[in-house]
Amino acid sequence: MPIMILPFFLILLSVFAMLRNRSTRSFQEKQDSFWEKERQANLTRRKDISSLDYIQIPLDTFPIGQFQDDELSYQEDALTDLSNRQILNLSGISNTDLKLQYGAANLTVLSECDANYILLARTIAAYGKRLAELDHCKEAITVLEFGVACKTDVSTNYTLLHALYCQNGEIDKANQLVELIRNSDMLLKESILKKLSE
Repeated sequence: MPIMILPFFLILLSVFAMLRNRSTRSFQEKQDSFWEKERQANLTRRKDISSLDYIQIPLDTFPIGQFQDDELSYQEDALTDLSNRQILNLSGISNTDLKLQYGAANLTVLSECDANYILLARTIAAYGKRLAELDHCKEAITVLEFGVACKTDVSTNYTLLHALYCQNGEIDKANQLVELIRNSDMLLKESILKKLSE
């Protein structure tokens, strides 16, 4: 009986070894490709980034200083500070791709622009939420619509804006927002749509 099992066992070992070698080779090829791309990226010369689509914060459309509230003041100070910085939405673009596209020497500046964008997205959502909590719905909508225009990926921005649209009877705008989310490439798209359907 054990002698009859031996050929099957040897075949199984051979198949396993073949699959392991194929997997190792595939991994090595991917790793080599990555490092070659990284090498090319590090050799890419600096390019002009002055004409990129920088985000401008429309402070004049926000209710800055109109309402007395410590949390609102904190968010408004953050937005005022951010308005003096360069902001770029670079979500989904790797550092290697940034270096290939704009030059390795620009990576630090671009990383700061992206960090500013992340802070902006969080601040806009928090600011809009606090305005809504204080029943300043019109102002909250203005702020949250700016967040949508910036393509923020903070789900609160969308769910709260949708709720405010529905609360105000602006069903067309609520439906347009759902379609905008559905047609986007946001990472949290399905999660946001699920929340909205509830």
